[in-house]
Amino acid sequence: MPHLSEEEWEQLPEQMEVRLIKLKFENRYGQKDNLVVATTLLDHETYDGIELADLYARRWQIEVKLRDLKTTLQMETFAVKSPEMAEKTLWMSLIAYNLIRALMLRASKECDETMPWELSFSAAINIVTAHQHSFIHCAGKPRAKHWAKQSVLALILQSKLNIRPYRREPRAVKKRPKAYPLLTKHRSVFQPIPHQKRYSKNA
Repeated sequence: MPHLSEEEWEQLPEQMEVRLIKLKFENRYGQKDNLVVATTLLDHETYDGIELADLYARRWQIEVKLRDLKTTLQMETFAVKSPEMAEKTLWMSLIAYNLIRALMLRASKECDETMPWELSFSAAINIVTAHQHSFIHCAGKPRAKHWAKQSVLALILQSKLNIRPYRREPRAVKKRPKAYPLLTKHRSVFQPIPHQKRYSKNA
């Protein structure tokens, strides 16, 4: 919670009217549970309670989208030598992410039954990468370029996710990492530690 100054604290109202939306749902373990959503949107006719609860549940997709940024776009580590290049690489990755998401949004508009979050982000990247040479050959050919775009959008629309409700996804790795020390210095100056042989035995 951000720190509030005395003036900002005094400007806060003494009371705030909120609306509580209580719904029953089934959690990922198959157990029945209650969900209570608090909101300041008091008009129940304008703001349906089920839709607000659905928006509250979909906020957890933020963590999944961060995984798309870090893992799918290979942003977990940057192979750069300066903070400036790291910043440039970060911005280029964000631009690429937004462009792919824009294509997925445009593809979903072609079909009213498909939402953007139901499409595969990694599949969209593979489709765009596979068709990049076809767009080069379409330079100066508006009609061919249009059909190439439609083909890409149609393929993205077909890459729907296999959504499995209540699926449990623990934070664990499937493969055991190699027991090697971290490369904390440049290769030319790095010296293995005295008990280096212990790592090769445990690998």
